[in-house]
Amino acid sequence: MRKIVFFTTLLIFFVKGIVAQQYVSTEPLFKNAVIEEFTGRSCQACPSSHVTINELMRSYPGRVFAMYIHPNGTITYPNFETIDGQTIYHALTGSGLPNGIVNRCTNNGGGFVIEHVYEQTNEEALCNIGGKVVIDETSRTATITVEVYYTDDSNVDANYLTIAMLQDSIWGTQSNGENNMEQYLDGLYCHMSILRDIITPTWGEEISPTTEGTLITKTYKYTIPEIIGNPNGVEVNINHLRFIAFVTNQMNSYKSFPILNSCRLPLLIKSQNNVFPHFEMVTEKRPDLCSNYRTFNIDMINRGLDGLTSIKMLMKIDNGDTFEYEWTGNIASYDVERIEFDMEVPVGTHEIEFNIIEANGIAFNHSNTITITRDEWHAIYVENENDEIVLELMQDKFGSETTWQIVDDRDNIITSGGPYDYFFGQPTATELHEIPLQLPLNQCLRFIISDSARNGICCDFGEGYYKIIDGHGNVVIDGDGDFGAKASHIFTLEVGTDVNEVEEDAFEIYPNPAKDIVKLSAANHHLSAVRIYNCLGMMVEEMNVRTQHASDEIEINVSGYKSGIYFINVYDNNGNVTTKKISVINN
Repeated sequence: MRKIVFFTTLLIFFVKGIVAQQYVSTEPLFKNAVIEEFTGRSCQACPSSHVTINELMRSYPGRVFAMYIHPNGTITYPNFETIDGQTIYHALTGSGLPNGIVNRCTNNGGGFVIEHVYEQTNEEALCNIGGKVVIDETSRTATITVEVYYTDDSNVDANYLTIAMLQDSIWGTQSNGENNMEQYLDGLYCHMSILRDIITPTWGEEISPTTEGTLITKTYKYTIPEIIGNPNGVEVNINHLRFIAFVTNQMNSYKSFPILNSCRLPLLIKSQNNVFPHFEMVTEKRPDLCSNYRTFNIDMINRGLDGLTSIKMLMKIDNGDTFEYEWTGNIASYDVERIEFDMEVPVGTHEIEFNIIEANGIAFNHSNTITITRDEWHAIYVENENDEIVLELMQDKFGSETTWQIVDDRDNIITSGGPYDYFFGQPTATELHEIPLQLPLNQCLRFIISDSARNGICCDFGEGYYKIIDGHGNVVIDGDGDFGAKASHIFTLEVGTDVNEVEEDAFEIYPNPAKDIVKLSAANHHLSAVRIYNCLGMMVEEMNVRTQHASDEIEINVSGYKSGIYFINVYDNNGNVTTKKISVINN
């Protein structure tokens, strides 16, 4: 199936830090992960495996890539078998379906496990990869450009670059497809990320040198077939293609391994329209959980002949609340750029429709929809920096099944407790634990309580519960024992008087989002101080304001702030504190 018209290689070796790259980062980054999942349409357990991989890709947007390989078996329509897929399957595992491998570094035949993804995505990569694919719709010719930049030395003289073409949205049969309802409709299964062809040699093309500071650029031309597969081949729809590039470290007699790093290459389909912005991918950045805002990354492709200098977008939340954002800059014809902005999102699970309504001052219509979830978070207050709050935990009879922990926003455990006593011989029993907690201030924390038997701490074995009580004796977090396997609550710890003593609307901050000046106004309160923290809990500014009149406005200059979410603690003359959040957008 492979037809490479030509390729060129440009190798540039520079002193570290002086590199003429276009697409690839020269900064050290963590690895991305390629999951080569060996699957089949007659495989009964495969849809459940697809569910797990879908969740991983959502948890690591733009960093975890699935490549579904159908090595043998069902050749009725749609026939997904390829020679490349059979070769990879027999070399890497060759034993049963479903099976898989992460970055070609798990043991042969060991299968894919979630822990391998966690391990790989937390390792620093030796090289970074970037590039793009431009497809001429008329000739079906793809021009593929890939850049590899080494941030450290490989332990071998030559590595291997592989480019894989995958296809989404192929409908066909699948055993037990109903076990993955996300991809199942009316008896048919929507097959995603299916390997259709390897553009390079199956095990990659040799690249060198592999030393720190080296930039390697490769360009290929590839004619996309109309149909792949014989018999019962599947049409190759260029609108549903994706291209994955990855570098493997070494090659033995029959395979290349492990994968050093990978990326998804942005795909541009040429058009003859002058103005044509297009969403290549919309993702949610790793969220700041203690915020009403979420940061979104949009990979914007310019499919038009003219450069894009302005784009106006309208976001709709569940077809209700709307948010407008206007971008200005310059995206050249057939190029791609990442746009990042913050938007307020209500608590719960929501569909957000991203709409381009205007480009270069001309009305336009293009949309993309994603689903996100925002959990509620609580502000817990103490009077002084070293004060404690209290966890009140009433266990049931099976305290040996109960544990809890408090983690930060990087899942580092701050403190934990349990398991507790098991009361043998009693049908029901409870015991109260009052646990003082001294926790870091101005950080986003999560309290997690777990029951290993997955039936909570209540009901048939004693009515358990849990509460978190602030430094003023107020119950801020209150949960009953009927939580099944796990319950969690997000909170921050702040210094201040009971926030309930100040009306929520006592202070107004506008505009929000802001670029230059933020105005703070108080309703019937004299202000004494304002402290501003970034999303990491670091104080970035403190102002002693001492307003003379309750109607006075305070101006805060945020023009020098980096774009992102900030927490503003507003103190009145009585020592009461109210926390507000603002989004700063500085291009």
